[in-house]
Amino acid sequence: MESTKLFIFATLLVSALGGIVPHRAVVPINDGKYLLETRVTLTGILTVKVTVESKGWVGWGISPTGAMSGSDMVIGGFNEATGESYIGDRYSTGPGIPVLDTIQNVELISASENATHTILEFSRAVDTGDVEQDLKVENAVQYIVWATGETDDLGYHGQVNRGSIQLNLMDG
Repeated sequence: MESTKLFIFATLLVSALGGIVPHRAVVPINDGKYLLETRVTLTGILTVKVTVESKGWVGWGISPTGAMSGSDMVIGGFNEATGESYIGDRYSTGPGIPVLDTIQNVELISASENATHTILEFSRAVDTGDVEQDLKVENAVQYIVWATGETDDLGYHGQVNRGSIQLNLMDG
């Protein structure tokens, strides 16, 4: 009887969340130099962890087309010189440094560096409610854009340190 109640509760919860179920994915990108780990919880929170072969800034985002323009992005890292981590919820209207969102919907979990890599972990709601500057995480294949910088000063990433992949963040 209790297991039936638990099953019904879980079914109702998943239904109320629009079919969101917890999943975790680990995706190597750029010949493994950019390792993307994602997780979506039952409560609709996306957690992203990137481990990047770089000691500079790290960028991740959702794109409507696979290009930078129109992308909902997060840029962050760890500044070894100051000993401080940083993160920003941003959007891109075209080439250049993405603009900070008016509403910051990203929560920094951790940022660190070792001798060769930057590790950045953050979370955000699947649907932030910010229809002007954020894109929803859909239960469908979406373009994920990524980029890295060689330093913590935001600037052009070059032709090699950027790209896009297609991924359903809901099921890895």
